[in-house]
Amino acid sequence: MHTMTPDPLAVLQVAADHSISEEQAATAIEWAAHMTVHAWESYADTLGLAKHDGDAMEAWFRSLPPGAQNAVLDDAVTVVVGADNVLAEIYRKQDAKQASHRRVMRTNRPRVHIR
Repeated sequence: MHTMTPDPLAVLQVAADHSISEEQAATAIEWAAHMTVHAWESYADTLGLAKHDGDAMEAWFRSLPPGAQNAVLDDAVTVVVGADNVLAEIYRKQDAKQASHRRVMRTNRPRVHIR
């Protein structure tokens, strides 16, 4: 599957609506798109439809309840923000360990005493 770059205006809109960074918004849009495709593939498998039938996928997507698109995007935003928080915590712990074990930098230069 070829992943296209999300629409920049959509990225800005999602970032503003959810108070997240543009990078997080772009990732959430891509994540929501992947989740939608996987849901379609499961639906198509269940009904014996062709997975690559774009018209059938669009018809299926339009048949979903009105809030389904927003719910998928909201779930994706929650996942992306949660993942960023977990990574921030991991990096914070690693930085704390490295700061406590920081060694003094040594050089081969002779010490010069000024009197």
